[in-house]
Amino acid sequence: MLKSNVNSDKDEKVYGLINNALQSMIRQNYGDEKWQQILERSGVPDDSFLTMRSYDDSITYQLAGAAAEVLGAPIETCLEMFGEYWVLETATKSYGPLMDASGRDMVEFLRNLNALHDRITGTFLNYVPPEFEVEDVGENRYRIHYISQREGLVPFVVGLFNGLAKRFDCELLYHNKQSEDVAQGTHAIFEVSVK
Repeated sequence: MLKSNVNSDKDEKVYGLINNALQSMIRQNYGDEKWQQILERSGVPDDSFLTMRSYDDSITYQLAGAAAEVLGAPIETCLEMFGEYWVLETATKSYGPLMDASGRDMVEFLRNLNALHDRITGTFLNYVPPEFEVEDVGENRYRIHYISQREGLVPFVVGLFNGLAKRFDCELLYHNKQSEDVAQGTHAIFEVSVK
């Protein structure tokens, strides 16, 4: 199987909602046959998609790696596509009213994203969401910090941002992306313009 830069050795948990969304995205965009190929290639059990049950992160990473192999695309591209799908389909259907109440535009939404995660955290036992911080650096220009205990999901976050830009019908331009060294997890910094 394709080795990704995603660290799957950690004892992190993800809920079946994530795996279920990945399955839905593949079926919707590529059909059931491709999904079956991905599932077989991943070696993931068929019962890894119960929405409210927690699973090791490694299951999601295995699915993403298998999707990259079967679709013939870099794993980063698959994760980015999944991030966009997550915003436009899964989160909108599962948390639409909360998302609507979290901001009238993309920047306001990102500023309120930690509060949104706090509200959702009560639904999922032991869920540790990422943190986002937004700094103003100029007119319509921002520095967005993504801080997570997980590694390897920066492309997924890029997809989230792209999905939010579509949701809020705005133009998103990336100027710079960098990572800060952390003992564990990820701290990525995106400098963007939002118009």
